[in-house]
Parts: sequence; C-alpha cells; structure tokens
Amino acid sequence: MICGTVRDAVSLQPVPHAAVFLFDNQNHYTGLYAGTDVGGAYCITSVSPGTYTLQVRVDDYVAAVVRGVVVNDATSVDVDATPRIYLGQPAPNPASAGVTFRLGAPEGADATLEVFDICGRLVKGWRGSVSMRTTVYWDMHDPRGSAVPSGVYLVRLRVGGAESVRRFVCVR
Repeated sequence: MICGTVRDAVSLQPVPHAAVFLFDNQNHYTGLYAGTDVGGAYCITSVSPGTYTLQVRVDDYVAAVVRGVVVNDATSVDVDATPRIYLGQPAPNPASAGVTFRLGAPEGADATLEVFDICGRLVKGWRGSVSMRTTVYWDMHDPRGSAVPSGVYLVRLRVGGAESVRRFVCVR
C-alpha cells in the first residue's frame, strides 16, 4: 500500500481531486491509481512489493513524478505538485475544417507537438518554444498539403520527459 498527501509546491496547500497513478520500474502503467480527497490524501492499495514510479495529474497537467518509490509493506509518499505541462482537449471535436490545440509548459520550454493517425503514423508535427498559454491551429492538411481523411487522431505534447496525449476525430 502507498499512501500520502499531495500538496501544491508553491502554497503548500493540499491538492484535492488530483489523480495518482502507479507505474512499474519499466514505466508501464500498473492499472492502480487513487484520487486525492479534499485534504489532498490518497491511498493506493493492493500494491505488491517492488520499486515504482508515481505520476500525479492535476486538471490534466502532469504535476509531479516521483521515481524510485520502494514498497515493502505500507509506504508513505508525500508529493509536492507543480504542473509541468498541459494539453487541453482539441476543439472542436469532432473537427472538419481545422482544430485548435491549447497547450502549456513552463515559460520558454522547448516542446514537440505531434499528430498521429490511429495506426501511429506521424501526420503533422511542430517544434518550438511554448508558454503556459500557447495555442496551435491545424488546418488538417499533411505536410504535402493534402487534407487528412476522416478518422481518429492522437495529438501528443512532449516537453522534456513529460508528455500528454489527447484523442480527436476528423469528419470530412
């Protein structure tokens, strides 16, 4: 079992309604998670002994990652959360003529934003510096200027070691 409290790293106030996800030592999601209560407390039960990584998300931000959490029996891990990146829901969704991606990261961070088709093929990509309130519009054309076909697409934001993925639909 892993229990603890998630606090805002700046104000030190508890963070309610955060999601705490458990990954194994090879960074595979274990399927175990917990949400924080109004006091920022969480408990993930049924955790086998081993070494894990905790990922804390607040409002779809990856707010903290704690690596090397060793679990023998009952383990306590308090987390100071600071949002690292944000990728909002693509809008509109479904989209037909174009789609807007809202994203954020620490001011001046180098980011990669990529759109993949459902088979995992890269359709479009952007690289550059972002701030906490960056908007990217895509006209839903590939680099050759051809309109992409109807279907399900994934957009991925990567900043440093953090990433966030969203799904959207193109309807032609």
